[in-house]
Amino acid sequence: MLRKDKSVLFIDNSDSDFTGSDLNSTKVRGTESSLILLAESFVKKNINVKVLTEVKQDIVFNGVFYGNKHSSQDKHYDLCVAISNANLFRNISSKKKVVWSNSLQPFEKFLRKKQLLPFLKYKPEVVTMCNYQYHNRSFLTSMFGKHMITLSVDPRFYTEPIDLKIIPEPYALNNVRSLRNLDWLIDIWMNKFQNKEKKAKLFINPNLISYTKEMRNSNIFERKFGSREELINELRNTRVFAYTGHKSDIWVLTVEEAVQMCVPVVTYGIGSVADRVIHNETGFIAKNDREFAYYLEKLLFNNDFYNSIRQKMFKRRGFKNWDYIADIWIKKFLY
Repeated sequence: MLRKDKSVLFIDNSDSDFTGSDLNSTKVRGTESSLILLAESFVKKNINVKVLTEVKQDIVFNGVFYGNKHSSQDKHYDLCVAISNANLFRNISSKKKVVWSNSLQPFEKFLRKKQLLPFLKYKPEVVTMCNYQYHNRSFLTSMFGKHMITLSVDPRFYTEPIDLKIIPEPYALNNVRSLRNLDWLIDIWMNKFQNKEKKAKLFINPNLISYTKEMRNSNIFERKFGSREELINELRNTRVFAYTGHKSDIWVLTVEEAVQMCVPVVTYGIGSVADRVIHNETGFIAKNDREFAYYLEKLLFNNDFYNSIRQKMFKRRGFKNWDYIADIWIKKFLY
């Protein structure tokens, strides 16, 4: 039975001064938004939660206390969760300690980031965000135990109404924030994909690759960054999420957001994308460029093919929400 006075401390490793009020701002990315949403889910389960960032002034938002991580911490916690850095446990008193890892961190990087001594001193367990990361994290970088606990997304992505009777225009999207094989995707689109009557369009993030006249002639366009509400609307009007995947991927928040908005994903399944995409259930995992182009064509131009997988996605929507994720954390670390 979980006591009602359980307490959890999160310590962020970045230089950001974010709080829960910044969930929709550009200063918050995948790790920060996941921390905010998990913390708020704990609060809903009557757990006292404190989050330490670079915030200058203490505030309480949605029941979560946000403070400065350089301030003294006299309280004893049931669980302290440090983002990717065991040195953050310094001067923290807690029953259990967890490093919530957002990188693969091979042993060379583990040593370079000066993690060995604090790991030996504080003996934290490691939580990874996907199976790909779990299996690539060695014993030496998780010597006191490791767990894989997946993430969810902002609830709006799986609660926003979707009318399955409305079929979007043949638009494909790749809004991954870094380059990560974008040139490969563009090559497939321009040289392998058969764009019937040039009706299909591919939208990519700006300033990642040199945008050319040839790309525009192939119906590749640079999208505009917007608010979360604008992204939800963009996904509602998108027919395919196209992303090869990358060996550096740990979570790929944008892929899961697309999945929860019932936008099928076409990918090679490289990195953690294989955790996000179930072949013929939430998208398609291609074996080569020809297959990648084939799945793009079928989803963009064949309404029956598109509707069949979209119906499957709709039935799976919202299953692994933040309430579900919080329960896994509680069972592992707070009982």
